[in-house]
Amino acid sequence: MTGVENMKKQILTYFGTISSPAHGTLTIRDFNSQLMSKMFHATDRESLSTALDELIAEGLVVERSQKAYGLTAQGVIAAGESKAARAGEVVSKK
Repeated sequence: MTGVENMKKQILTYFGTISSPAHGTLTIRDFNSQLMSKMFHATDRESLSTALDELIAEGLVVERSQKAYGLTAQGVIAAGESKAARAGEVVSKK
């Protein structure tokens, strides 16, 4: 999985874990504090912008205002699936 694909998966999983992904708006600051706190590679940071652009192009994410993003109806479904897949990965590691 490429850095951008991995970042897209993490973004969708993160959206899926917030209390109301259908109405939640996340900013670049949210992504930096929640996703980047675990990453130390410069390539991971560089992939965030590309990943967001690709998610927008795929119709999963919408830019609600400058540097503030939310999910489309299709994105809500994808985020739920991503969260469920992540939960399954955690369970299988036990």
